[in-house]
Amino acid sequence: MNFPSNVTVVGLGYVGLPLALAFAAELPTTGFDNDNSRVEQLRAGSDRNREVATALITASELILTADESCVTEAEFIVVTVPTPVTEDNHPDLSLLESASAMIGRRLRDRSHGAPPPIIVFESTTYPGCTEDFCGPIIERESGLKSSEGFVLGYSPERTNFGDAEHTLETVVKVVSGQTAEGAKVVSDVYSRIVKAGVHMAPNIKTAEASKVIENVQRDLNIALFNESAMIFDRMGIDSSDVFDAAGTKWNFHRYQPGLVGGHCIPVDPYYLTYAAKQVGYDANVILAGRSVNEGMIPRIVEKIQQLVAEAGQLPSGIDVLVLGQTFKGDVADFRNSKAIRLGNELFGSFNSITTFDPYGEKSEANQDPFGGDARFGAVVLAVPHSQFVESIGAVRELVAPDGVLVDLTGSIDSSQMIGSDVHFWKL
Repeated sequence: MNFPSNVTVVGLGYVGLPLALAFAAELPTTGFDNDNSRVEQLRAGSDRNREVATALITASELILTADESCVTEAEFIVVTVPTPVTEDNHPDLSLLESASAMIGRRLRDRSHGAPPPIIVFESTTYPGCTEDFCGPIIERESGLKSSEGFVLGYSPERTNFGDAEHTLETVVKVVSGQTAEGAKVVSDVYSRIVKAGVHMAPNIKTAEASKVIENVQRDLNIALFNESAMIFDRMGIDSSDVFDAAGTKWNFHRYQPGLVGGHCIPVDPYYLTYAAKQVGYDANVILAGRSVNEGMIPRIVEKIQQLVAEAGQLPSGIDVLVLGQTFKGDVADFRNSKAIRLGNELFGSFNSITTFDPYGEKSEANQDPFGGDARFGAVVLAVPHSQFVESIGAVRELVAPDGVLVDLTGSIDSSQMIGSDVHFWKL
């Protein structure tokens, strides 16, 4: 197979847009999204996700379109659609299904004699999904045979939103292909944009498994620290002091307890446990970690109620402020945010619940409390946005006299509370 003369990226979200821009700097590249408003915004240089600067978009030669026909003659197609879970925590493959069907339909009109396109999936999924689920859909819709009329590939995304250090260019890229020849082309194409280099997985299933286990590992480690923090709290021990002490050993890996939200860490484990069940194995350890992390919110609500009572207050008379609503610090992504769920869980137990996030649109429900006169009986630092953690004094000023300040992010050192009348607790 020859090196492709063009690239088309399907899906221009958090993963697809930076990827398309990177390819466009090396090869003629088209970015497709079926959301016409998203395409129009990008054409104007505006990324509503606040991940890519306007100058990078407007300076790029990337072609932006909502017209599916761009796929027809594409030689290297990359699919970056989201892969969430359903309400009962089963893989939701609907977006993968629709993208695969669209690609298959468009390949029917491909010019006679055109080289077989390479179709690479970056969406996180379970081992076997690319070849056993996506491939047959493309075959059905296109009338072509997989590995002959088109060649599948898989290269899991490793995007870390809000992280300027670990980027597409600086993190090793795992690549794979359905055939040895196809895998070589996938490797060569990604090598043009990933300066850290590529790692060739022996097959697509291995590459799929490598992605899902990355986030399973993080989920389990955070669960360990969450559970440990709750145990140490009942013992009257500051968990951060414990982790600091344990961290002096060379092989101790430090994680921060807290809320586990977003569309990767709390989602990907269910893809692996689903696949495990298909082969007759119950993934008990993985599901136990999920249970711990999902169970943190009711435990935190109970702890806040306890702290308020210890401060001599009745929860029904307390106004609570929750700082942060996105799923992680310094990103504008509210998907599957546990901070939002925390606010909802607190509602009903206290007099009022106010939330604020600097990345949210200004509205009656999202008012900046800093600089005003309002004080709250309990303030919860739920998301470590820079605006908050760089101004802990301002955060503390939001707490009413003899009120409660709760830090779920590990951003506040206990020494910062010395001499204060605030009742402070951190996870």
